[in-house]
Amino acid sequence: MKKCFTAFLLLTMILCGCGKRVADNERLNIAVRELRNGDIQKSTAQLEAILKNNPDNCSARLLMALNHEKNGKLNEALDLASAVAAEYPDSFAALYTCGRLRMYFPMHRRNAYQMLCNAHELSREDTGTLIALCNLGTELKYKNVLQYINLLKSKPEYAKDNVLNYQLGKCLILHGKRKEALDALKSAVNGLSDFNLLFNIARTIDINQLDRAYAVQLYRLYLRLPAKMRNAAAADYANRRIRIIGR
Repeated sequence: MKKCFTAFLLLTMILCGCGKRVADNERLNIAVRELRNGDIQKSTAQLEAILKNNPDNCSARLLMALNHEKNGKLNEALDLASAVAAEYPDSFAALYTCGRLRMYFPMHRRNAYQMLCNAHELSREDTGTLIALCNLGTELKYKNVLQYINLLKSKPEYAKDNVLNYQLGKCLILHGKRKEALDALKSAVNGLSDFNLLFNIARTIDINQLDRAYAVQLYRLYLRLPAKMRNAAAADYANRRIRIIGR
């Protein structure tokens, strides 16, 4: 359940221009097309041409930040996006891009969550923002992430998503709703193909004492996987927990 940037975000950059009229729509369209095709060099060349004549063009600056991200230049990407977000605090594109980039940096993740909350208020139907909020809010153990998880689950294509059900289970534990949490975690196992997630579900059920007999079943299921499909440290942990709680 990952999303780097959405088509909606790119469209917002071009059509809205972060609140300013875009000086060169043709070059922006070419830059977006090249970015989607993976040709960062050609995309960057188009953006540099725009910024040479109009260094304040925020659409080009945000797209340049995405290009920096693709090239692994995360500090440059964040600096650029942060400057645009500071200038345009009511721009969805600026807040979403800056918030998502801040997720790469542990010291900025709490601030990233708030920026993404603000972005969501500006575009409540954007799926990419909801996914980022669910991922980050679960990681930070924020209780209020439940509202975003439920919003995303209300979309038919995410109603039975394994990762989302896992996040729902973890959030419900924070709210003290143990039975509902267990139900969500069991739902996360259905049709599961992510075996690392299988281990994490088992561990979550185990350490929160929701149903240790079921946790043992999941540990054993994980251990029956071919060795190349298992994480060695996770397999050792599963074996230890089975010895302790599986008697």
